[in-house]
Amino acid sequence: MKKSLLTVSFILISIFAAYSSNSSSSKVELKFLQLNLWVECTHVVDAPNYLIEQIAYVQPDIATFCELYKSDNDNPVLPELIKALKSKGLTYYSARIDGRAVISKYPIIETERVNKWMFKAIIKVQNKRLAIYPAHSEYRWYSCYYPRGYNDGSTNWDKLPAPITNVNTILSVCEKSDRIASIKDFINDAQKELKKGSLVFFAGDLNEPSYMDWQSDTKDKYDHNGCVVNWGSSKVLVTNGYKDAYRVAHPNAVKCPGFTFPADNKAVDTKKLAWAFDADERERIDFVYYYPNNDLKVKKAQVFGPESSIVRGQRVKEQTSDSFIRPLNDEWPSDHKGVLITFTLKK
Repeated sequence: MKKSLLTVSFILISIFAAYSSNSSSSKVELKFLQLNLWVECTHVVDAPNYLIEQIAYVQPDIATFCELYKSDNDNPVLPELIKALKSKGLTYYSARIDGRAVISKYPIIETERVNKWMFKAIIKVQNKRLAIYPAHSEYRWYSCYYPRGYNDGSTNWDKLPAPITNVNTILSVCEKSDRIASIKDFINDAQKELKKGSLVFFAGDLNEPSYMDWQSDTKDKYDHNGCVVNWGSSKVLVTNGYKDAYRVAHPNAVKCPGFTFPADNKAVDTKKLAWAFDADERERIDFVYYYPNNDLKVKKAQVFGPESSIVRGQRVKEQTSDSFIRPLNDEWPSDHKGVLITFTLKK
């Protein structure tokens, strides 16, 4: 009798182990990085090499970049990045349109311009069609500077006589940027992809905060000066069903603000890293959004880059619960930090 029970137990354990093994192998991780390259790696000495080393270090499956402005005759960064990664045994495919770019471990089978602020790249992962939209929105009419006592960049970035805290004024100026119109172009194009069964990702430097980061819990932090602001671009995206991957993983904007700008960079004078030099201008303006799908889950979200930021012209180490991936050898190519989202995708 004991022997029979042991045999049955062994069989059940074997079945459970096999099931667990198959279950774990039924998913694949998909690491997705968004990073602004600060005028194509021209503002930090040796930035192109820093970029190569950092990408080889974290090895994202997909990465979106912005601020790639060089012509094909002016030593653009992207071909050199792909070539250098290849020499390290890492094969990546790439596409670039209008200063935005995507690299992928998976072949890029289609590209299409959506508008002057973004394009679409199609890749196949585990027989699933992924539509990736690398974006970089208008940087002027950056009215999140108003409560901080600085101009919006439409004419200059000068210090104002006093902070502007009228929320209607803040939003009406922000809307002059056409960022919302650009987002709506994305939503319309992505609707066609969703009908095809595509998994949709929208990533970039949107030059506008998320409304999730400007609610009552943060109104007296980061020089928000009492303002609660429902920023339009993020509102439109969320209203249309899109998820902010960083906030899915870290819903508390106080514990995990996830700031991506202005990043500290030890190789650059602080005066060149900040725009509102006497204010706390820290923002999360680099995003990865996705449309919910049962086959797609956010496993974790991390800030990739220096752990310190520029606050009132000083280098300040962040004292938050954000998960950081510190740069290899503390060498960083940009004035932005990257956001790295690890998804799990059913095979």
